Amino acid sequence: MKPTLGFLISFITVLFALRFWQMSSYPMTIYAFLMGILAISFFIALSQKRTTVWVCVAITFGTMVAFSAAERTQHTTTVTDIESFADGEKHELHGWIVEDPDVRPTQTRLVIAVHSIDETKKATGRVLVTEYGGYPPHHYGDEVTVYGKLRLPEVIEGFDYPHYLELSGVRALMSRGSVKMAQRSVKKPPEARTYKAFGLLFALRKSIEDRIGMILPEPHGSLLAGLLTGSRRGLPDHLSDDFRTSGITHIIAVSGYNITIILTLLSSALFWLPVKRRFWPLVFMVTAFTVFVGAGAPVIRAAIMGILGLLALQAERVAVPRLTILWTAFFMLLWNPMQLWYDASFQLSFLAVLGITEFGPYLKKALKRVPETFAIRESLVATIAAQIGTLPVSILIFRQLTLVSPLTNILVAPLVPLGMLLGTVSLLLSVIWTPLALISGYITWAVLELIIIIAKIGAMMPFASINW
Repeated sequence: MKPTLGFLISFITVLFALRFWQMSSYPMTIYAFLMGILAISFFIALSQKRTTVWVCVAITFGTMVAFSAAERTQHTTTVTDIESFADGEKHELHGWIVEDPDVRPTQTRLVIAVHSIDETKKATGRVLVTEYGGYPPHHYGDEVTVYGKLRLPEVIEGFDYPHYLELSGVRALMSRGSVKMAQRSVKKPPEARTYKAFGLLFALRKSIEDRIGMILPEPHGSLLAGLLTGSRRGLPDHLSDDFRTSGITHIIAVSGYNITIILTLLSSALFWLPVKRRFWPLVFMVTAFTVFVGAGAPVIRAAIMGILGLLALQAERVAVPRLTILWTAFFMLLWNPMQLWYDASFQLSFLAVLGITEFGPYLKKALKRVPETFAIRESLVATIAAQIGTLPVSILIFRQLTLVSPLTNILVAPLVPLGMLLGTVSLLLSVIWTPLALISGYITWAVLELIIIIAKIGAMMPFASINW
């Protein structure tokens, strides 16, 4: 276990440090030096069989992998990259919509993978297009033509917007773009089948959100959509502020809680299969659910941890929480190291779960007199532990410390699963008979209204949060 911890911790630590020393190609002397240490340590470990030497081998190897991963993140702009054409002038782009459209009340945001520009010029890369009006609606996988001013993203009031967009491969912006379906046929990309499969999942999510809108008024409909699909698109700004100030924004961010529910329900539904044969169906459904809710960093983290837990059961081994968390971070950062550098949701997600893992046991002892009724102690321990874990990032990035969150989380904890259950029942009833769903919707509305009231009262309390 110690060599494994040495490998994972060295990889994450060195990768974080390399944020401040990014190069497209690191000096070969570094790799030669690390290879020398690795070879010497390896031969010593074989002869002496000491754990400390194996730890040295693991740390050196983790450092090498970190350098390699950091190298891979660097992008060298060529004449065909879309950012080469981002001169602030108007251009016509041709490409495919490669992310689920972000539909808002007054605008729609589309991520376009460009294949050509201005009719004849070849171009590659992703562009974030803001379209006002948004009719007729566009869908994931559509081939479109876009016309508007193409520019580079800029830092906004200290926020590193260019690096934030680069997390999803976006390197240029087009505000007030005019979007229409492509008039000419081009050869479909290799990802066309993927577009179709993902498009079906996104269409299902849109259908669910539309049904929620039929059953519940706003903002309750948007809140239920947030609980079930992680969508925050329809929540009014003032309500989002109340949730953030009262420290319960996480309830509308699909994460480990939702994955746990999915795994529990699916495992129960597959009771007729032997435990080992449930592995692949569960992995498939968790993966589909991750894509369905948008595949943000917290839900990907929760999905990988869930799959690793299933893998431990499959191998008849006991999962070690600390190792599970670190392996999850390793796989995610190996795929996209920039998450550690620029993605606040990734940082907060892992710091929260680490806080619960590391500080939770001590807080349980300290709060042993708190009653366990309605999971009050469990909610309080998880909230305080997660807040301790995320405190450094919250202070550095958001400059906010929420003091009322332990109380609001205790009050909200029993209402969230109840709201999700009643909302799901209402959705199922809407398929059978809409009036019946509306009756169930009144009860769902009452539960959601309680959550909203708790958020509002929590936000109005004196010293609910400290900002600086």
